[in-house]
Amino acid sequence: MQKFFYNLPKAKCDFCKATENPHPDYDETIPITRINIGKKRKLNLCINCFFMHKEFCEKKEHPFVPYLSKLNNLSLILDKAGKKNSNT
Repeated sequence: MQKFFYNLPKAKCDFCKATENPHPDYDETIPITRINIGKKRKLNLCINCFFMHKEFCEKKEHPFVPYLSKLNNLSLILDKAGKKNSNT
């Protein structure tokens, strides 16, 4: 079972970039979990992204951690490209 952390002051999802809990009944930061994706890299995922990607991997029979690692790499490339294009 995956452990989620609540009320971390600087909680932020590495995928959706959420920082606040979207649930209207909770005035707190986003619940996150930390996943080791290899090479001493850890990924912070909000509860929504975690279960969305977990269910996708189960449905498609993809290994979860390599899938997250690949998505993270793509995200880093897109972030870098976006920063480069915003300077032009």
